[in-house]
Amino acid sequence: TDCKQTNLGRVMEENGPKLLGASYKDPISSFGLFHEFSVQNQEVYWKLVLKELSIKFVREPKTILDASDKSMKGGSWFPGAVLNIAECCLLPWPSQNRTDDSMAIVWRDEGFGDYPVNRMSLKELRTQVMTVANALDTMFRKGDRIAIDMPMTCNAVIVYLAIILGGFVVVGIADSFAPQEIGNRMRVAKAKAIFTQDFIIRGGKKFPLYSRVMEGTSAKTIVIPATGDSLGVTPRNGDMSWKDFLSRAAGRSSMYSPVYQSADALINILFSSGTTG
Repeated sequence: TDCKQTNLGRVMEENGPKLLGASYKDPISSFGLFHEFSVQNQEVYWKLVLKELSIKFVREPKTILDASDKSMKGGSWFPGAVLNIAECCLLPWPSQNRTDDSMAIVWRDEGFGDYPVNRMSLKELRTQVMTVANALDTMFRKGDRIAIDMPMTCNAVIVYLAIILGGFVVVGIADSFAPQEIGNRMRVAKAKAIFTQDFIIRGGKKFPLYSRVMEGTSAKTIVIPATGDSLGVTPRNGDMSWKDFLSRAAGRSSMYSPVYQSADALINILFSSGTTG
């Protein structure tokens, strides 16, 4: 029963009987058959996935996978498509029962394990992402690379989506890195700025993060408080607090027009944490 509640299980239950006929039984016993079908019928399968993921194309792809150019190992996916994938994460989607009131993020802040979880609706998330995107537009040019070096918090998600919504490029840097490693990745990625936290809070203890970022790079840094609204550090000259950064969006339209790009546009530069060797 539980397997039918997973994302893949729901897709298989809805489409398995139509695609596999009487040979379809359930998500577990029919997984091999369904996988084989997905490989042999990519156009059919990936149209189901795109619908399930609520992908909105401004320009539809010419095909799902173009393998005609042998110099492109693995082929070219969704050639000709134009979209903004962050926008797809922020739009209501009635066919998937996703409305503005749907829960977009559910989280609990570090150190508040005994408190109720926090919830953010899709509309609230979209509003906050657009505010950050508007603030980014006052400081950077489209295509600029902007790093994030902080734990996976609600604000980290908002910043990530805003960078992509605005047509910038995310540079992901692990919050465990030493200053030199942070600096190396900033240089390799040619990042113009970096979002980080003043501290990392784990197990009731505070560990410095902004000081490591500050030592590793001279790039403009936006510092988000780990807890509350006030920073526990003083930003160096040229850096700014999260509060001051958000204030740059004041007076600008509350709406934001996404930057649409081709499916093969660069939107994320990802550095492994190193744990994978």
